[in-house]
Parts: sequence; structure tokens; C-alpha cells
Amino acid sequence: MGTRQDQADDTRRRLFAAAVELFSSLGYHGTTVDAIAKRAGVAKGTFFVHFATKDAVIVELVRRQTQAARAARLAALPAGPIAALRATTLALGEQAGLSRELSRAVLAAALDNATTAGDADAMFGLVLVDMIEDARRARAELRTGVGPEQLARGLLATYLGAAFHFTSNRRSAALTVLLEPVVDAFLEGALEKTHAKPRASVRRPRVPRRVRHVGIPERPARRARS
Repeated sequence: MGTRQDQADDTRRRLFAAAVELFSSLGYHGTTVDAIAKRAGVAKGTFFVHFATKDAVIVELVRRQTQAARAARLAALPAGPIAALRATTLALGEQAGLSRELSRAVLAAALDNATTAGDADAMFGLVLVDMIEDARRARAELRTGVGPEQLARGLLATYLGAAFHFTSNRRSAALTVLLEPVVDAFLEGALEKTHAKPRASVRRPRVPRRVRHVGIPERPARRARS
């Protein structure tokens, strides 16, 4: 029999998984706390023990996405700062691209709630700090006139633009398919020719298995009826 903390952790995981599933199928506005609790097999009051609001689940989802991007960056750093910048940007896209409807729910929550938007901005701000640091380390490789902060912000804007297109257009290609060639072209244009690599030879850094798909858990197991 698990400890009380183990049971609490399991309940939180089931609530998070249930919320993600409902956000993906019903959207942000169509998902209620009642529905999340019912899907997870717990009382409504139990939800509020773990999350203050349904927006808190959205914030947790963004936290996991940005954590995955930062972990991908660390894994790519041995290959150099440009590889780290590329890995960070593509990992953001990989996470957001797992579910178009879930990404739409995150966007809807940010537009609907200024606090949620502020929390998400703060987490993406940490990613941007990492990216600016990497861009500064790559300063010697950049073309004249391309500043480190300009490069970092440009890559993040590239991700956000591709993500917005992906969420707003149901017929669009997968987000990683949209994002990867644009990121490669952006980096190629920012680097001095002696440092730039032909796009065909630029290989996508592999995101470590332990940080893949952290934003979308498996469907929660339903409790057997007593």
C-alpha cells in the first residue's frame, strides 16, 4: 500500500491527465472542473486540493513544455551554442505540436486570463534567458549586424509564429514540419558563411527520451466501480 504522499501524487497525476484529455477534446471553454474531477474519478473538492483553477492545469502544462525545451538545450550544449539554440526551439515545437486542440486550449486560456498569460510569459522568459546566453556564446559565429539578443528573440518569435499558424489552421502541416526548415533557414542567415552549414547536413538534435512528450500524459485509468 502506498504512502499518503504517493496517493496524493497519483491523484494529482490523474487530475492532470484528465484535464489534458478534456482540453484536447472539448477545448478550454468547454472543459469544467466538474468534468475533470468526474473523468479522474474524484470528488470536485479534491480537484481544488491540487489545482486552484482549471487555468492552473494550463500553467502546469506550459511549465512542462518549457522544462522539456530547457532539458533539450542542456542535452545539445556539448555540440555548441548554435546546436543548443536549435534544440531549444525545436523542442518547444515538438511539445506544442503533439496536439493541435490542446495547443488551442493553451492559447485560449492565455487570451482569456491575464494571470495565466503572465505565468506563461514568465516561463517562456526563462527559456529566452537561456537562448540569449547561448547566442552570446555564439557571438563570434554571427554575421555582422546580427546581435545575440536579436537572434534569440527571432528564434522564439519563429516558434510562436509557427505555433499560431498550426493552432489556427486545421489543415496545416505538423508543427515540427512547419518549424524545422524555418529555424534552419533563420540560423543559416544569421551565421557567417564560414560557420553556416547547408540545410541538408544540419541534423535535428534528438530530445532525450526522459523529456519527450512530457506535456501529454497517458489517458488516466478509470477506477472500477464499487
